[in-house]
Amino acid sequence: MVKNFRKMFQKYKVCIVRITVELPNGDLSNGTGFHIGSGYIVTARHVIEGNTFCEIVGGWANQRIETGRIIYPSDKNIDLALIETDFSLDYYMEKVTFPNADVEKISYIEIGGHLDDWIGEEFILTNALLMGFPPIPLSAHPNIVAVKAEVNAIVDKYIGPHPHFIISSVPRGGFSGGPVISEYGFLLGVLTESLGGQDKPVEVGFSSAISIEPLLNLIYENSIEIVEQSKFIKELFSEG
Repeated sequence: MVKNFRKMFQKYKVCIVRITVELPNGDLSNGTGFHIGSGYIVTARHVIEGNTFCEIVGGWANQRIETGRIIYPSDKNIDLALIETDFSLDYYMEKVTFPNADVEKISYIEIGGHLDDWIGEEFILTNALLMGFPPIPLSAHPNIVAVKAEVNAIVDKYIGPHPHFIISSVPRGGFSGGPVISEYGFLLGVLTESLGGQDKPVEVGFSSAISIEPLLNLIYENSIEIVEQSKFIKELFSEG
């Protein structure tokens, strides 16, 4: 069980990437992605669909990452995307050492096993870690931002399938696609949007994270082999 959020941040920050795109109007925009193994990066669909890739940067050495195909769910209401990349933390895992032996290293974010039908109220009022790249006024460079949040509700939207976790962090552009990691050390959901009223600022809405079943479906239905999590995914679908 992982509940020290400073340690959680140190452990998982190397798996986070910044995704910079050019919008149709020519403006640049940042979103977030994260590594789940075998070079695959998860993000929110709206971060990249309809936009032009500029760069993906992240990992331990803040390296620029080369991308391959982008895989979307067939249902356009599911705000997820999976990107093939050459992202690797092999050097970090094998060569990098820390004076403090208490530092735990990991090269991917473990996906949870909470399928839609299994989700009740057990996550409400538990804590979670959100990381991403919201713009910070007057900052000279993009910075990773970490937020300790609380799960406040679980909702089913009338537009689109799958449960969404409502978390207490202020919704800000740039967090989209970021991982919401449970205090118990697994991926709870993916930050996708701010749920709010029409014509109201994004920041006054509710931060919403889609649960992990559509991500697992995307991996399974496309026969994607993620070595680090393949056994877990096969066992989960055989049980489901």
